[in-house]
Amino acid sequence: MADNDDNGVVCANPDCRVSQDGKCVEGFELNTCPHYGHLSDAVDDEEIVTEASDVNAVIGLPAADTLTPEQVARLLRAGETRIIAIIGPSDAGKTSLIASLYDLFQEGSVAGIDFARSRSLHAFERACHDARAASRRRIPHINRTPRGEVRFYHIDVGGGAAGDVLSVLLGDRAGEEYRGAADDTTVVTTFPEIRRADSLTLLVDGERLLDTGARHNLRHEITMILQALIDGGGVKTGQPLALVLTKIDAVQVSPESERAEADFRDLRMNLERLFGAVFPRIESFRVAASPKTNAVARGTGVPDLLTFWLEARSVPATSRSTSPAFARAFARLRPVDELEIDI
Repeated sequence: MADNDDNGVVCANPDCRVSQDGKCVEGFELNTCPHYGHLSDAVDDEEIVTEASDVNAVIGLPAADTLTPEQVARLLRAGETRIIAIIGPSDAGKTSLIASLYDLFQEGSVAGIDFARSRSLHAFERACHDARAASRRRIPHINRTPRGEVRFYHIDVGGGAAGDVLSVLLGDRAGEEYRGAADDTTVVTTFPEIRRADSLTLLVDGERLLDTGARHNLRHEITMILQALIDGGGVKTGQPLALVLTKIDAVQVSPESERAEADFRDLRMNLERLFGAVFPRIESFRVAASPKTNAVARGTGVPDLLTFWLEARSVPATSRSTSPAFARAFARLRPVDELEIDI
């Protein structure tokens, strides 16, 4: 405030000296000046400045985007959580699967499980948009996951297999990176979603199984990805594995449907033969996350998969580091940020 006298006369113009000479610096009559007024004796200049600052303060809101590994580590400290690693080649339908689960919750409970909240609502909405009528696309579409990062989608659920409240984190990484692990297994050490996962979900592209020229390459690619994750030290023995045939809507209407289903069964038996010691539980699922036809409803098979995610859990391997032999107890304490959360 610019000026005031003992009677509370005040002007908002910083150049005005009305309390000294009784004149408006802008030439207004005092009763018409927009800046001239009376201030209560109970309010002083400092309180007005504070109030104005509060009005103009910037309030930070959560971004509601996908979570980083660091944010996931903090969430793991807060309560019971399931981390699901969704893996597979490019265009197998990883992001579509995640988006379809979110859309199913828009309609109510899924397999007796209720949606509670999400820290990544904006990310879910972006993933779902191009598969909805509002996008004005003739054919449903899901944007591909960019390379170089893992995205974690978060939901809190309750009821049914979830119990009271359970956090679910769905890890999504570009398929090219999983395929690249077959050529260089050392990159597996940069896949925290695999190492910390309570269960793995391996997607098999149904459309590629229908393709006579691509079906054998796909089966080989799936096997090589899984072998690379094991050889690279990313997989813990005992992790449950869900083998998921995607795009089942295309499979069902194809003349090659029976052959594709047989290939899928053979793939599962081959994985059990090769990796049964590492994955004692391998279960098959068939889903239509974002169907391009009306043969099946969107989200077909996803409720069964969700139940598997919540019930199947491996015991995370604990990292036992050797503490230095300090004599004083305080010297042996470690900051919270240095504790092993294994993500």
